Amino acid sequence: MSGNKVLFVDDEVNVLSAIRRAVMEESYTPVFASSASEALAIMEKHEISVIVTDMRMPVMDGLTLLKIVKEKYPKTVRIVLSGYTQLSQMLATINQGEIFKFITKPWTTEEELLPVVRQAVDYYNLQVERNTLRENLAKRNLAYQNIFRVMEQKKVQEKEELQNLYKISGLLFSFWRKSLTLALDEPMKHVRAQDEVVDVIEEIYLTYLSQLPTVIDSKTSSNLINDIARNCDNRLAVTNVAKSEFKTQGNHKYLLMLFKILVHNIPEQDKKISCDLMQKKPSPAMLELIFDMNLKPSQLSLSAQNRLKISCALLNKMGKFYNMSVLSEYVGEELSNIRVIWEVSEA
Repeated sequence: MSGNKVLFVDDEVNVLSAIRRAVMEESYTPVFASSASEALAIMEKHEISVIVTDMRMPVMDGLTLLKIVKEKYPKTVRIVLSGYTQLSQMLATINQGEIFKFITKPWTTEEELLPVVRQAVDYYNLQVERNTLRENLAKRNLAYQNIFRVMEQKKVQEKEELQNLYKISGLLFSFWRKSLTLALDEPMKHVRAQDEVVDVIEEIYLTYLSQLPTVIDSKTSSNLINDIARNCDNRLAVTNVAKSEFKTQGNHKYLLMLFKILVHNIPEQDKKISCDLMQKKPSPAMLELIFDMNLKPSQLSLSAQNRLKISCALLNKMGKFYNMSVLSEYVGEELSNIRVIWEVSEA
């Protein structure tokens, strides 16, 4: 009870003095008011566990006070202490104020006043404890619901990952099978191309497996550009053409993997490859990021161009599962640009 405050309200000074003497040894903190307005002012500043009020007071009577207390401070336990025992008034007080106890004057301190106030404080504490337990239970239930929701989302995501892996594996083997068919038809002409296809498929497949499981996270444009550069051994220099900061939410690991494969197939003598980053807004919640890799300064061998052409073709097909496109652009027969387009959620 040490943290509880009990407010006694009576317009008679001698009554408040008697109560003050009676409760001075109690474990709760007594607070006193000589009018209803003073009581309400006290309750605005302090958390009152129990209010004990007289009924007949000038300006604002006890019934009006208790109705206000019930509305503004419903947890406060309400007790009437009055010598006015008209039955209709008592019933109105009980019905409208939801009174815990009604003590009539004159009272006996040890048999009536103190035991009733103690019971009221205990009742208040039980209410607080019950509400705290209820709130804790609600928070715990919410936490469990969040855990189950995350587990369900993870389960759905893992199922989707397996489906994508199955489809991508089938796609790569289909591509390989077509190249084998060409090699069988014209073995001398396609034998080198066949080796390049096998190398690229192996590289893409193993790199794709290494970036699993899928992680959906958020990145600022600055962090994304830095991550791409770091993942490509700082060989790819991405410039944000719009120079406006934005934030995306999606599978950034796959995008990093994609650039790593492309840059790996560009000869190392081209130490720096420039790439412009542009953006569009196809819808309020989406961004279309366009990465334009400039290969014009590079002196790409026929083999390097073939590897990049194969990589772009495969990554473009795989990218459909992740809202990404990889497009090759040519000047005559020379590979000049690779354009990566990603439609991603704006965080």
